Amino acid sequence: FGMGCFWAPAESMRKVPGVTNAVAGYTGYPDYAGSGTPSYESVCYSRNWVEGVRVTYDDDVISYPQLLDAFFEAQEPKVGSRQYASVIFPSTEGQRSEAEQWLRDGVEASRTREKDGVPVQMTQIEPESAFYMAEGYHQNYWEKWRIRYGIGAVLLVVSSGGISSFIPDPSMAHQLETIANGVVTAGCAGAILERFLDSKVVKL
Repeated sequence: FGMGCFWAPAESMRKVPGVTNAVAGYTGYPDYAGSGTPSYESVCYSRNWVEGVRVTYDDDVISYPQLLDAFFEAQEPKVGSRQYASVIFPSTEGQRSEAEQWLRDGVEASRTREKDGVPVQMTQIEPESAFYMAEGYHQNYWEKWRIRYGIGAVLLVVSSGGISSFIPDPSMAHQLETIANGVVTAGCAGAILERFLDSKVVKL
């Protein structure tokens, strides 16, 4: 599925009962003739790629039309953007038939998304094309970064002296600030390093 920026929609789809995995990646460019795999930067500066979420699911638990309902509510598309387009990429003829019927029914019912009124007409159906799993730092993005932001916020408070007034020993307060500063610096360096070390894109 093309679902807009893939970070949040991928997380949302993983929470749907019956979904076994949701992987962030790049797709929607059947004429791609590059010698290698795309990168996040090349996708951002291109008008051909779609940020996609490859969903695997147990059809004994959830049907394809139900999966389409979940996709429609979880997506975050942007009008006029190919990268953040709302697209269904059926992988079988059966899925294509069901997707077309789902879309027709939605258009006839003037269906809109519950949280913001995005119309179902914004969604397109396209033939399946090669899917490239995005760089590792894009996978489970918010699950990782919520924890990091929380820890980072606490460390910044400590490093800026925000708790010094609660510590009677000034030398201990200074020591904690120094340690917190060091951890923040190391964390920032680690986040930058992660982008270089975890930058492999794999064709699935």
